[in-house]
Amino acid sequence: MITIKTNKKTADKFADLILTTKKPYVSVSERIDNWLAAHVGHADEDIFRYIKKDIRKIITSKPAVLESILNDFTAKGYQARILDVAGKKLNKTGTELKDCFRYKNFRASKKAHWLSEQLNIKSCVYCNTQYSLTVQQKSGTKMLFHLDHFFSKELYPYLSLSYYNLIPCCASCNMGKSDKQFSLSENIHPYVDSLDYIAKYGTDSASLVKFLLNINKNESKIKLLLEIRNKHLGNSKIQKKLDNYKEHFRIDGQYAQFNDVVAETYLKSLYYNKHRRKELTDFFKTAHGQKLSDDMIKRFVVGNYTESKDLLKRPLAKMMKDISEDFFTHF
Repeated sequence: MITIKTNKKTADKFADLILTTKKPYVSVSERIDNWLAAHVGHADEDIFRYIKKDIRKIITSKPAVLESILNDFTAKGYQARILDVAGKKLNKTGTELKDCFRYKNFRASKKAHWLSEQLNIKSCVYCNTQYSLTVQQKSGTKMLFHLDHFFSKELYPYLSLSYYNLIPCCASCNMGKSDKQFSLSENIHPYVDSLDYIAKYGTDSASLVKFLLNINKNESKIKLLLEIRNKHLGNSKIQKKLDNYKEHFRIDGQYAQFNDVVAETYLKSLYYNKHRRKELTDFFKTAHGQKLSDDMIKRFVVGNYTESKDLLKRPLAKMMKDISEDFFTHF
């Protein structure tokens, strides 16, 4: 779960796109107005008026405010009134509310492509193992990734177009999370938390020793670990968030597939000690008149981005950064 960098200005511009009618697009607010005009005196009219009154707030608010809106919606009894008796699916009113937001139409629209360009994310925010790219094709722009909803769009359709509830991710993570109930107190939210701050990838010491004793045969024996950072040890709240993250997105299983990358990262980090890194710097300075930055040297050695701010630019960046950072410090 890598932190998404954004700002209020972008969220506000996104709201302008969603809430402004520009034919043939009919805005969310106008569709709610149309429903109200067609259902005067309806038993659930108050639900739609509640949404309409705070519609811009719903679209632009950060996750903590969205959760408070969700809780208030539930406390007023509205949530129960848009779900079936079992409380698992939308009833007729809920379906009509969902139709006002029309997430599926948004997903295929230029507005979604605009959002993709603004976020400029190239790997899955949740697992960081797969690319999440937007490509240009003859038929038009195509987003090769999903947009997950931290707060389920199937249970909370009025949050389906909320800026901070749209999480770029791979199909595997989106389907794995499905409509599970997530909360800010128990789950990592990429607009709020940082996995890089919370936890670090490393290897089981015994498995690493076995690999280094025979690098040609014991690559498969490497055991990768994702553990809470030392400064958070004993923090049960953070540990719970990490445990839930690993369980919901099957992180251990996913990363068990990359022992070869782990092995190569260790070997390159060991080989490119500070003396060889200096040779690399001197070569580019002497032969090409270029001074390599520390960041560029690390990227060259690791084969991936190594700065926290860049982790969403390429898959596996978080893991490879974590594995190599100790070597850059001590060797």
